[in-house]
Amino acid sequence: MIAYLKTTSHNIWTEKTYEKDSLVIDEYEKTETIYYVLDGVLSVEILNDGKCYISSFVFQNDFFGLDSFSTFKKKDHSIRVMSEQATIFCLSKEKLLNVLNEQPEYYALLLTNFADIFQRHYGYFHFLYLPTTERIKNALRYLSDHIGLITEAEHLELPKFITQEVLSKFCRTSQSRVSVSLSELEKTGWLLKKKVPITLN
Repeated sequence: MIAYLKTTSHNIWTEKTYEKDSLVIDEYEKTETIYYVLDGVLSVEILNDGKCYISSFVFQNDFFGLDSFSTFKKKDHSIRVMSEQATIFCLSKEKLLNVLNEQPEYYALLLTNFADIFQRHYGYFHFLYLPTTERIKNALRYLSDHIGLITEAEHLELPKFITQEVLSKFCRTSQSRVSVSLSELEKTGWLLKKKVPITLN
């Protein structure tokens, strides 16, 4: 679908590379643009009681900016680049819909992607009820499924930007508790290495 969109007039879409820690969408900024991740990993950050949490991740081949379809006038989350860089394709919601009206078969692809994103989000709220170590174990398994790299020894290694701080924000716990849980998982052999890059056995 993106390949098709790129064949349309270049004045309706852009492609931009963002550096690590860049905000693609500011908190409270309700976008009218739809974004697609060509390369990289981003996080959805929310503020709660003065603390910053990660509510979900945005991976390669994901769309974001879904709030452009909502009736709410503002939102309470931001989208930040986690990887060293992220290359993002974007165009306005209105222009996207106009193009898709010409090729309606692409609506199914768009809706499937949206549904997958919502499913991941709902699954996340379920895992918050788990004990801390199980929560971190589930988070590591989830991240390794999406962005894990297979080493020469056939272990799963997470990118270096997945740190204890990131895990604490995602798992809603303290960084010290993350460290304790990682040590426990390392002792059981489930985790090969708890230091960055975190490596699963």
